[in-house]
Amino acid sequence: MNPFGIDFGTTNSVLAQWNGTEAEVLTIDEPPAEWAELGFDRVLPSVIGIDHGRQVSFGWGAKHGAAPTLGAVKRLFATENTVDIGGHQVSVEEAAALLFAHLRTASPGVSVDRSVVTIPANSRGLARFRTKVCAGLAGIEVRALVNEPTAAAMAYSVDATQDQNVLVFDWGGGTLDVTVLETIEGVFIERASKGIPRSGGIDLDEAFAAAIIAHLPSRPSWSGTEQAQFRLEVERAKILLSTQDETNLRLPDGRYFPVARELFLKAIDDRLEEVRQPIEQCLADLSIGPNGIDQLVMVGGSSKIPAARQLVSDLLRREPATGCDPMTAVAQGAAIASAILAGQLDKDFFVATEHALGTIVVDDGHRQRFSELIPRNHQLPAKATDGYLPAQPGQRDVRVQVIEGDPTKPVDHEDNVVLKEWVVPVDPTRSQQDAAFTITYEYNVEGILYITVVDQLTGRQMLHDDVSFGVTKDRTQLVEVARRVRTTMETRTVDGTPARSVTVAVADPEVVALVARARTKVVPFVDDTEAARLESICVDLENAPGSALAECRDALDAALRQYSYLF
Repeated sequence: MNPFGIDFGTTNSVLAQWNGTEAEVLTIDEPPAEWAELGFDRVLPSVIGIDHGRQVSFGWGAKHGAAPTLGAVKRLFATENTVDIGGHQVSVEEAAALLFAHLRTASPGVSVDRSVVTIPANSRGLARFRTKVCAGLAGIEVRALVNEPTAAAMAYSVDATQDQNVLVFDWGGGTLDVTVLETIEGVFIERASKGIPRSGGIDLDEAFAAAIIAHLPSRPSWSGTEQAQFRLEVERAKILLSTQDETNLRLPDGRYFPVARELFLKAIDDRLEEVRQPIEQCLADLSIGPNGIDQLVMVGGSSKIPAARQLVSDLLRREPATGCDPMTAVAQGAAIASAILAGQLDKDFFVATEHALGTIVVDDGHRQRFSELIPRNHQLPAKATDGYLPAQPGQRDVRVQVIEGDPTKPVDHEDNVVLKEWVVPVDPTRSQQDAAFTITYEYNVEGILYITVVDQLTGRQMLHDDVSFGVTKDRTQLVEVARRVRTTMETRTVDGTPARSVTVAVADPEVVALVARARTKVVPFVDDTEAARLESICVDLENAPGSALAECRDALDAALRQYSYLF
């Protein structure tokens, strides 16, 4: 069986396979002629549509069809539970799994059972894990998750005979990633990475659309279908303006509106300027200048914009490498990684962390601080241990929190996210020194973090758990989602029953911790009646609107108080 690679993109997805001599991009959809001639003949739009009869469609059929659609599902991995597609409530996991399931058999005569899947280098741990889960729900065993810039570097440099530093500028539909890799005797090693999570073609289209509407004689009042048509025309005009100075954009009423490259560049000027920051940060992290980069690789549809290519080339004082299609290079690199893992290619690769991992401590001034265990840009797999004390004498327990982000910023900064937390009992009769404990993090290449807490005095293991499921409700629900996906792909019709949310909202770490405590520490150990009562309170909290969130949180906290001995 040929090794496969999947670029599960925000706006477009690509499937490639290693055929024994090269990474071959497979045909997985048939775009309209006007899009095929723009280089979109080998990509599948990451779009799912569900019409009023519950019929499901994918790719170009969904993007150009009349049914309500969902795009950019990958952007929802870090935050959302469920989404509405034409009045049908679908969990994010189910929507993403359906796209993976379509990719699995989209190429004629091909069934993808195992694959390397790529992810943005700046993805959080939760988004990485959900990517792997969703592929699995679709019947695809993920051999490894590989950062998209690393895959791109492999596609461009797999035949390189000299050691070199490669800077990959990956600007696709949803994210901007900049990664510096070192190739040493056929081994690809990530050295530094920095990105902007919400910067890509989607954002450029929105800025361009707003600029066009501002120049129309009167503000339009278009229907939902007409707005969708307008967005498609804006996207196509953006692409055309990479090769010509002006084009005519077809408006929903049939009229044409002339748009120039100058208008587009003015609309995206802020987005263009911000691409400097991750490049400069990577160079600063490695204490090198532009001359320390031997090769510049630019991938992703947005990297085709001439102004972007010129800006990056000027910063690094070199022209981008040629030889691979920026639209398909990431999938080709994933297929190469898959071939390496299958033993069909004598190369190797290593990935690194984009965000630091640590725990939250209280300093002498009673302020919370990010205590770093695994730093940013650390090669995976990684393992680190540090020692800690209870904050005050006589404590009965300590709260151990896993935080991911930037240790140089305040704990409550938006860049810092609490992934999971536990309340660990300690002996209140001991002195602070005697109550000391160690925390060990082990982070593997699949994005799963294991945490172990050990009593330093006795050597007793106080906690051993993982953050693999992050805030996932329970694994039995995943089995149900997998069943629904199989049924949908067989019938091409979604189940009429609204899908249950598979995850807890991650916006409020306190809510995440409280629900996780109920479901993992209490519900499994009480009788069925009490378990049902607690589960009902958990569901109420998960579905509570902002105005009722505090009340529902307090209700669950009160219900759990009598079981504090189980925490």
